[in-house]
Amino acid sequence: MQTLSALLLMLSSLCFAQTNPRTDGATAAVLEAFKTHDIVMLGEIHNNKQEYEWLDALVANPEFADLVDDVVVELGNSLYQKSVDQYISGEAVPIADVQRAWRSTLGLGPPPPIYGNLYKVVRETNMRRRGKHQMRVLCGDPYINWAKAKTKDDIGPFLGHRDQWYAQVVKDEVVAKHHRAFLIAGSNHFLRGLGHPNYIEPALRQAGARTFVIVAGTNAVKGYDDVDHRFDSWPAPSIALLAGNWVGELWTLPVISGGTETTNSDAKLKDAADALLYLGPRDSLIEVSAPRTEVVGTAYGQELLRRMKLLGFYPFLPEAHSHTQETPQFSRPEPANGTETFPAEPRTMDMALPPRPPSQ
Repeated sequence: MQTLSALLLMLSSLCFAQTNPRTDGATAAVLEAFKTHDIVMLGEIHNNKQEYEWLDALVANPEFADLVDDVVVELGNSLYQKSVDQYISGEAVPIADVQRAWRSTLGLGPPPPIYGNLYKVVRETNMRRRGKHQMRVLCGDPYINWAKAKTKDDIGPFLGHRDQWYAQVVKDEVVAKHHRAFLIAGSNHFLRGLGHPNYIEPALRQAGARTFVIVAGTNAVKGYDDVDHRFDSWPAPSIALLAGNWVGELWTLPVISGGTETTNSDAKLKDAADALLYLGPRDSLIEVSAPRTEVVGTAYGQELLRRMKLLGFYPFLPEAHSHTQETPQFSRPEPANGTETFPAEPRTMDMALPPRPPSQ
């Protein structure tokens, strides 16, 4: 009897895994998710062109703009929320003041134009909707003032509390106000069960939010040369739920990294998120870089170099910044050449964040 039960369970699991998912247009799927959830979270692939083309279209969609109160971004320094609010509402704000929001986060590289353009599209959407419901862009990164950071330890509390601060922003500005919000951050900030603590989603659920997690990915399913041709018929971008089908049974890291990462690869997509945003075949995806003219020979480029030196990273050299703004998102991994080492963390990572200064 036990053997029969085990056999039936095995057959049931096999059939379960072979079930084809329903793929919906990405925008329609997000709107559907908001019918039953207050917060929809997108674990993004950083700097991806196709992803941000879709995000621009999403926030400009009238149904999305009617429904969603806040778009919360990882690439936004909370110190500059006042300037962002003024800009997003359509006020005449010097662009240099607003750029500080995405140029002065704890990410060290120069962000490509796709990030600033998302702010711009929200602003333009609001301006077309004068007299109607307006969206707000909320900056989710801690309020570091880089001009006052003189040592690595000055940066530590901000680095050590990125997820905690992001969650606090959402709790204060979204959950407490009974808003609906679309959250954007790198996948590692939102994924469940990949061997590191997931702080943001549990904190929001504890505060009473109903959350739905989408992770962006592609058709690489094991190593770099292992692509799954069952994706070939999928439109891009599209979103599929992960419960009860073969997509949910795929390993998480290869799908979100284009097959460049496979460690902890036994973590399945169905356990890491609720849905997959399929952006297209791995080799079609494009990574966007900041224009060389923004970085080379500019005060901004020199400031980026200073920040990297503070943290002990090998200096980013503006002179070596690529002439090419668009490159393949996922290149074949280079063979490992010894053990990669990183600078020691600041000693102040566990120290509490300093009091938040007035927003600029």
